[in-house]
Amino acid sequence: MNSDTASNASGETTSTRATATSATSFQNRPILHPTPPSSRQRSPSPTRKVLSQLRLATPSLRVCQPDVRLEQPPAVRRLRSMLIKKLSSEVIPHSLQTRLQAADPDQFEVFQTFGASSHLFEDPTVVHTASYTDGLWQMTDKIYNEARRCYDNHLDESAWIKVVNNVLESAELGQDSSMLRVHSIQTQSVDPAFLPKHISQSFAKKADLALAFSSDHPMVATAIEPVQKANPDLALSQMTDAYTSTVPLACCLEVKERGGDYNEAIIQLGIWCAAGLERLRGLWMLGRTDSGRSLEKELPPFLGWTVVGHDWKFHISWKDEGGNVIVLGPWRSLNAGTGSHAEILILMALIRAVKEWLEQEYWAWMCRNVLDGLK
Repeated sequence: MNSDTASNASGETTSTRATATSATSFQNRPILHPTPPSSRQRSPSPTRKVLSQLRLATPSLRVCQPDVRLEQPPAVRRLRSMLIKKLSSEVIPHSLQTRLQAADPDQFEVFQTFGASSHLFEDPTVVHTASYTDGLWQMTDKIYNEARRCYDNHLDESAWIKVVNNVLESAELGQDSSMLRVHSIQTQSVDPAFLPKHISQSFAKKADLALAFSSDHPMVATAIEPVQKANPDLALSQMTDAYTSTVPLACCLEVKERGGDYNEAIIQLGIWCAAGLERLRGLWMLGRTDSGRSLEKELPPFLGWTVVGHDWKFHISWKDEGGNVIVLGPWRSLNAGTGSHAEILILMALIRAVKEWLEQEYWAWMCRNVLDGLK
């Protein structure tokens, strides 16, 4: 046999073995069977599970969409009507029309098409100083550009919280004349004594920002210092922090980055409000003298926003006659945001209206029904 013949024979033998091995491998391959759609399972949403467990807690907490069939306490109805009325009237200085049209011509055209501009802008006879309108526009433009940068660059929650703080500052929160201060409570815990209880679930959640009645303000100091002297260990809020536990809190903001989980935000906001309402109920019980009155339906509501990226959604929380907590929202007519200059101006007006209600109606109720009885 010459070398060519031997080579051919060897090649044929190798080819035959390869074919045999391939056939054997094919015959021994695993047979995959498709899984029927009905047997496929996805991991359950942890936030949906927590929302379900909160409904079974003591007291229960339900997050509900605003609906005519859900009875609202008189204080909630009055607050809602006041806020809607404020935002449905003229809230933007007439002299800013030109700047708004230049900054966002598409939205301005929508306003004109649907006749919204006649309700948004003040009457031309209402005159503001140039320094006021220039300052208002500069703040609005600053907020818009910071929010746009967060959105375009997919920045994290901490960057969005800076935007939220600037919005709140623009509504005069934190000025010497304001009874309210913005506090970061991201690292602060809610006292477990005031949390809803569940047999298998802990609801120890934290929130981002809270509006506190400041002890630096003369009216607040005059009201709470005698209470603190008479009750040195008594907490006036649901928090465990050395400072925020000593001042009343009534409004919370939970912030998420663009694309963040609204369900998680509303859980954190709802639990914070539920604990605050429970603390408020306990304080009223300590200071009241007419034990025959029903407590829950007379408690003022707690307020809050979930902020997910540009979108600010307003919620109102209260206790029903059974002591359970309702978190109602979002209120479509009260939603605002930072996606345009006009939205920011509307948002500022809403925050100022909430600030006015807290400093007047809520504070008056707090002094009359809680603080005066604890001195």
